[in-house]
Amino acid sequence: MRERSPATRRSRASTRAGDARRRRHLAGGGYARGEHTRRRLLEAGIELFGQLGYERASTRAIARRAGVSLPALQYYFGGKEGLHLACAEYLTADVRARLDPAAARVRGALADPGLTDAELLELLRAVLEPFLEAVAAERPESWALFFARAEGEQTVAFEAIFQQVAGGLLALVKEIIGRVLGRSPQTPEVAIRAVFTIGQLALVRRARPIMLRALGWPDFEGERLATLKAVVWQAIASSLSS
Repeated sequence: MRERSPATRRSRASTRAGDARRRRHLAGGGYARGEHTRRRLLEAGIELFGQLGYERASTRAIARRAGVSLPALQYYFGGKEGLHLACAEYLTADVRARLDPAAARVRGALADPGLTDAELLELLRAVLEPFLEAVAAERPESWALFFARAEGEQTVAFEAIFQQVAGGLLALVKEIIGRVLGRSPQTPEVAIRAVFTIGQLALVRRARPIMLRALGWPDFEGERLATLKAVVWQAIASSLSS
């Protein structure tokens, strides 16, 4: 066998390395395109599920709105139900990112059975404020419509939203309020108070355009968000004071 020169070996090694880099580039580009397609399908799904409801929103119409083929929807989500659930997870991702770290800290602190009422209220505030920040942030109107539809239709997406966000938040709020009132978290009064407390915050999302118009504010950012937090918290704390 003819021995190759060092220059030839280096040239071939360089060619192989270049080919590997090109393959990685193409793979990365394909991944980026795939994520872009997936995002377009999610956004189109949120819009049409919110406008039409789960039953009336067809996969063909969603794919057309997204500007992709119907097989692409099947490939990324497996069908209509998979897309619907993915839309719910997409919408709750920001809330979970804000809420989960605070919720974990509060759960750890609640292990102390000797907390005072003032300390319990501070923990309640610590877990509620990230949720308020999330619902006060600017979002497309289609997001609110999707949530409203899912809630009204009691779809699997609503169940996913409840399990991923509302269920865990509600359990913490019930425990804190129960301990402040000296009652079991499972009593109807405590549960109603907890739901009402969270509902006040959720209302900020639905009433956001009206609130901003009434206040003459462009958004809830900076000092405006701080004012919103202070007023909402004052109402919640007053409702729990003895």
